[in-house]
Amino acid sequence: MRTLHPCRVEEKGSAFVLVTVFVLCAVAIVGAFFTTSLAKVHHVDLAAARSDALLAAEAGINAVASQVFRTYRSSTTWNRVAAVEELDGRLDEETRLRLPPTRIGSSHFEAEVRRVAGHGTEFADVEIVARGSNRYATRSVTAIIRYLSLPSAVFDHAYFINNFGWLWGSTITVNGSVRSNGDFSLRDATVNGDVYASESEELETVGAITGTVRFLPRDTYNASAPATARPTDPSATPEDLNGNGLLDPGEDRNGNELLDAFAFPDGYAGTCTRHEGEPAVEMPYLGEMEYYRRLALEKGGRISIAGRTIVTGVFGDTPGEGKDLVLVGTPLNPIGIDGPVVIDNDIALKGTITGQGTIYAGRNIHLLGDLVYASPPSWPKPMEDAGPVAGQNAGRDLVGLVARGSVILGNYTQSTWKSATSSYLKPPFTEPYIVDEADRDIGFVSFYDVEGRPRFHADYTAYDGGKKSGLNPTAITGLGDAGAWFQSPGGTTSRRFYESSFPDTFLSGLCSTEVRRVDGVIYTNHLLSGRIGRSAFNGTLVGRD
Repeated sequence: MRTLHPCRVEEKGSAFVLVTVFVLCAVAIVGAFFTTSLAKVHHVDLAAARSDALLAAEAGINAVASQVFRTYRSSTTWNRVAAVEELDGRLDEETRLRLPPTRIGSSHFEAEVRRVAGHGTEFADVEIVARGSNRYATRSVTAIIRYLSLPSAVFDHAYFINNFGWLWGSTITVNGSVRSNGDFSLRDATVNGDVYASESEELETVGAITGTVRFLPRDTYNASAPATARPTDPSATPEDLNGNGLLDPGEDRNGNELLDAFAFPDGYAGTCTRHEGEPAVEMPYLGEMEYYRRLALEKGGRISIAGRTIVTGVFGDTPGEGKDLVLVGTPLNPIGIDGPVVIDNDIALKGTITGQGTIYAGRNIHLLGDLVYASPPSWPKPMEDAGPVAGQNAGRDLVGLVARGSVILGNYTQSTWKSATSSYLKPPFTEPYIVDEADRDIGFVSFYDVEGRPRFHADYTAYDGGKKSGLNPTAITGLGDAGAWFQSPGGTTSRRFYESSFPDTFLSGLCSTEVRRVDGVIYTNHLLSGRIGRSAFNGTLVGRD
């Protein structure tokens, strides 16, 4: 018989205890780790659920905000705030804008307009609430969004085209930035400013800029640019000649005891930067005219010549005064404008013009010759003190010419005008585009696309459904060496989109040989065309084609 040594028995027992302890510790550690991991996974899932619910709530805010904007934009201009105010259901709960539960990802949202604070006809503050929820979390978001009309960015440029940009020719000089809502093609033009081209789904463009462009160095620009062109930035040579940041003897040129840098952010920097692939800038659309009629009447806009009032508010709202107007101003008896005025149909004008205001035409604006400010704004170059210059220019002439139809320059009745422009006034050079339903009465709604949107076929040489008068218009007397004529609508001769409603022979007799200078801000929904020769445009050109 073998006898076990007591010590050996104790050693085996100790080993067993140690192993058991190690196993239990390992199990405890694994259990603790597993429990912690489950907690972390739950925490991550909960955080993800909360984030998902928040994103759903934000989507609800955006969905309601988009519908409010559609209501705002589709309403007539003077009624936009009132239309938005109805969406909070104060007067009728049925009008409240409330979206039903909508699924988005693993969550869903509910959203509504809680209240609207309107501020006259200017703007409305809309409070929108949305709740996003899922199985594990619920999040709520409240947003207050202001809906208002701001000045359009299209007027930040000397030339803006809601289409392909095209400046070809070494005789073209633009003192300011140019922009297109499509690609931009350049050929030897001088652009003393930047060039912008935009991505556009409708035009299928990527915002490419091709070709060559010239620009003037700052010193050359200051020496050669016309007085009506903007100053540079800086508008004069900075006084810190040695760059030490101190006002040293001889540097204080204007004696104001300051070290002036003459910064002028809106001025010409002496460079021409290309900006490709820019987002398109929405071009405002002059559709329904009722807002502008109300504005003209409310502001008491006037056009006068030689002390005689030609238009008060709206021309065309009084029986017997007609709807088409011709104005010819002279240096002695200029066309005077004060505030906004509306011409129900066509206006044709030339000569000297003075004042500050805007002419809104229900159809076309025809520039029969030069249109020149009697007191144009001017900018000295270099300019060492912008304050007095800005104050002086504040009282100078500034006229807007806004056409619901087109702006046509020169004598379109001549064969040379037609031969020079006709190929650019119809497809394939032009392409059909979306228009406003309100344009139906002037012929621009040609057809509807598959989405039901009204479109124009883009052939400006086609007949628009209107008629030209066969009778000479009525003269307004007592205007000295200036002139004004009006006519009522009607006639038997078919009218093309680029033509006016006046008889060809009458209008041709008033046209100058060429258009050499146009002062003013020009905006047209549709076509800007003319045969002009070497001309200067002091202002802004904004159009579609």
